[in-house]
Amino acid sequence: MLSNFRRDPVPATFDHSDCTPQEDEEWQEGHECSDELLHAALDRVEQLERTAKAAEREHGELRRRLARLERQLGALLAARTEQRDDLAGVEHSDHQDIARRFRTLIEQRFQNFARRYADKSVHTMDRPERERVTRLISLLSTQVFTDAIPLSPGIRRELGLPEEGGHIEQAIANVRRDGCDLAERIHRAGLSHRWDFEHRAGVPLDPARQEAWPSCDSQAPVRFVISPAYVVNGVVYCPQYVYTGELDG
Repeated sequence: MLSNFRRDPVPATFDHSDCTPQEDEEWQEGHECSDELLHAALDRVEQLERTAKAAEREHGELRRRLARLERQLGALLAARTEQRDDLAGVEHSDHQDIARRFRTLIEQRFQNFARRYADKSVHTMDRPERERVTRLISLLSTQVFTDAIPLSPGIRRELGLPEEGGHIEQAIANVRRDGCDLAERIHRAGLSHRWDFEHRAGVPLDPARQEAWPSCDSQAPVRFVISPAYVVNGVVYCPQYVYTGELDG
């Protein structure tokens, strides 16, 4: 590390025996100035190293918190189905893992995509700001969680997003790939599954198959589905995320 460099003054190697007193004084002033600049630079390096170490600690803490949340979610999803005896043990465990991955996909990849592009979609830009992100997640969910996932250009058109040089389609392609990977895992796990988008707007949510989006009031009526429920052999492994609130007048 640069911070380990010694800070002894830089030795004078310039032979100034033939200099005039004025020249010698100017040389000394320049030499002292160089020392000050070097020490200031080393101080700055040490400060940056401390900042980097603090950021590394914060990053590690965030990763640990995310791991804890994933474990808690897994325990919650397992609790919803542990009393059921109509699924085989291995398949049961596989679908629990798929449900966790599905929920993480919605909360991270889908939400990040929607935050980036919600203001560009013709289907969401005129909606109230607080619901634009969830509206785009809802539209994206209907495209990805289906028996036949459309290609990226088709998804972009259904989302009402512009081309913008192709970078939006690339972002969609990344999300689509995650959806295809999840579909492949579901196929390998076996058993009959379905994505449940069915809901009734204007009524209280059904806690057996629906959950309010974190920023919504769980006591308010359902307005629309943000992401579907993941259902295997009639068992809800992951409930719907729903947006709640009073219906538009």
